Amino acid sequence: MLLFLALRIIQGDFRLSDSDDYFATAELLKTGDYFSTTTDYVQATLLTKRPFLYPLLILFPGFSNDLVIVLLQTLLGFFNIYLTLHLFKKLGGKSFRLLAAMLLLTPSIFIYTHLVMTEALVMTLSLLMALELTGNLDSKKILNIQLLLIALVFLKPAFYLFSFVSLLFFLFYFARTKTFRFSIFLPLLFTIGYMGFNKERTGYFHFSSMQNINLIDYNLYLFKAQKEGTDVADQWRDGIYLQVEKLPTFEKQSEFLATEGKNTLQENLIPYSIFHFYGAVRGSIDPGRFDLMTLVEKYDPNQGFLNMLSTAGLQKTISSFFEYKYFWIILILIPIFIVTLFKWGLIFRYLWERKKAIDFSGAYLLIFISYAILITGPVNASRYMMPLQGILIAYAVIGWENFRTKKSSTK
Repeated sequence: MLLFLALRIIQGDFRLSDSDDYFATAELLKTGDYFSTTTDYVQATLLTKRPFLYPLLILFPGFSNDLVIVLLQTLLGFFNIYLTLHLFKKLGGKSFRLLAAMLLLTPSIFIYTHLVMTEALVMTLSLLMALELTGNLDSKKILNIQLLLIALVFLKPAFYLFSFVSLLFFLFYFARTKTFRFSIFLPLLFTIGYMGFNKERTGYFHFSSMQNINLIDYNLYLFKAQKEGTDVADQWRDGIYLQVEKLPTFEKQSEFLATEGKNTLQENLIPYSIFHFYGAVRGSIDPGRFDLMTLVEKYDPNQGFLNMLSTAGLQKTISSFFEYKYFWIILILIPIFIVTLFKWGLIFRYLWERKKAIDFSGAYLLIFISYAILITGPVNASRYMMPLQGILIAYAVIGWENFRTKKSSTK
């Protein structure tokens, strides 16, 4: 953790493009403009793009001091490693050397801890969620899960839909156990309340402007780029935004974007679903070239191999692979990629062997992890997998121990 901190300080840039959004939102909170109303598209997009929790937190250590924020996140990084060890021990794990090796060969954990991004905090909350989901559920655990989910929703907009999924799960759980706790409604109530707050500010009922941005600028753009080429995808996207500029209010503009996206999805439901699922799964084994690149230079994510694979195809991606100027990074990625495949192999083996023994706690955790992966779709990469790595590594090593125990018992 300290080594990667030193490398980041030497590199000198603690931000990615998303980091600027958090600082912009923090400035809105600082001046009070966060609570203002507007119908202008640019202003309303910024106003609702990022939830308030992380921007609020970065105001405390010093609004413009990136290094102080990163130093505090380093302490959080140590805590995340402790939580990973604690989860592993709570699951009955003993192979701490293998656990340590897998952590060391997952550099995204250390790299994103030292960037002004939400990943380290999301990892903390995810690990706390996993700890609550070990053993049987009770009233206290159920309440803690809801509180953690609320925090996740207001850190990462992608989690807001999980408040619906979580509610449905617990309603099923209560129907089976003939119990009930009102706390299961809290995440959904907070989510809907915030969407209503955004409607008051912008006239449009939504959680985050990132919904339409991700849909048009990323997911569907990448789908069209792969299917019809980048020129067609550019024309499609630019044509949509030309129409958006003609509409008078943020509400009308957002409704138009959502409708265009929905229509495109309906016209390509099956091929897009395959594309979305494939991208999510592919990203789950991404070794993280972009992560390492952030330690070398300010890198353009549009030139990443995963982005190229989604737009230019396999042949051009392979060609670029061998022409890559930082070829030493590729050499580092090879063992990382092998360990990633090994990790997933152990996890799937563990799930297969316990398929009849998974209880409600295990089912909820499995749904949570599956949601976090699938919701990212074609943009999934090691960065989005980073918050889950502590959980995945702990269960992978447990899977290895179970395999070794079973193998020994058959001799």
